[in-house]
Amino acid sequence: MASRGFSLLAAGDLAEAVEICQAAPVSVLVLSPPLPEQLPLFFKHRLIPTVTSPEILHSLGDLAEAKGQRIAVQLKVDTGFGRLGTAPEGLLALVKAVKENSFLELGGIFTHFPAAGSDRDFTSRQLRLFLELRDQVRALGGCDEAVWHAANSAAFLTLPDSRLDLVRIGTLLYGQAPVPPGPDWNLAPTWQFRTRIIHIRTLPKGHSVGYGRKYRTKKPTRIGVIPVGYSHGLELEPLTTPLRQIKHALGQGLKGQQFVFHAGRPLPVLGRVGMGLTTLDLSKAPDVQVGDCVTVSMRRVTASAHVPRIYFLGGEVKCILSRHQVLSPSGRLLSLRGLF
Repeated sequence: MASRGFSLLAAGDLAEAVEICQAAPVSVLVLSPPLPEQLPLFFKHRLIPTVTSPEILHSLGDLAEAKGQRIAVQLKVDTGFGRLGTAPEGLLALVKAVKENSFLELGGIFTHFPAAGSDRDFTSRQLRLFLELRDQVRALGGCDEAVWHAANSAAFLTLPDSRLDLVRIGTLLYGQAPVPPGPDWNLAPTWQFRTRIIHIRTLPKGHSVGYGRKYRTKKPTRIGVIPVGYSHGLELEPLTTPLRQIKHALGQGLKGQQFVFHAGRPLPVLGRVGMGLTTLDLSKAPDVQVGDCVTVSMRRVTASAHVPRIYFLGGEVKCILSRHQVLSPSGRLLSLRGLF
């Protein structure tokens, strides 16, 4: 990571952060607050904890003093999300507590936006509150080195003033925009989910397809099956009640969304998606054969961790991540350290 110019990364949880720091000499901010029993790991791996309460801060300070090891922390303030973070009126007390402990260092202060892509007024009010808090903290003195950050992908696009010292973009890194990015943007997808057709047959008119027999063919229909379902993260999934099924079907129909493609052509899903198998309509794709590769539209964050990840660099396969092991293209076990 450092070889690519990165000096600070953020991870969603402790386990992910430990994996990163074991692979590369880079500072990692853990965006969720630690549990008391996890605190020693932050010192062992020199991770940056997110602090959201006086209790966490005091425990960190006591452990840092006992180890004789200084640790940087970042404070999270809740400006309207209603999830993680100290209340705005509690921020100054946390800052003062950090300043009073010689084993603690204030590395940064951040907040998060829940509706940057849909509610510009609310997000702007959050930002104003956050900037007011920044002025109050800076008035205390001795906090000039702390970084301030707030912008996620949506705020990065819709509210440039929120970019501050750094940004925490996520979905944009994968070529996906949470809001229309504008004509100056040329986002390219950086990941795809691919699988292969494992079975093809022709069903007669009136034949039911899938669980619940909710779909029946209106004519003789050539169908194909892929070994992917909702357990892998496919967006369609079995719904528990007829009302929910109707709402979901109507919503998909109105959006005109397709999920599986072959050479750019959509292959409509027939019936309900199963846990590990999905049936496709091949009526308009007579050339598709067993073994052909298809692309499946899937949310990156819901794709199952059990699906192997193949990483490309410069158009060539760099490594394969499968079952928590990193493999070379030939299947040899690799170490992530220095790989990228």
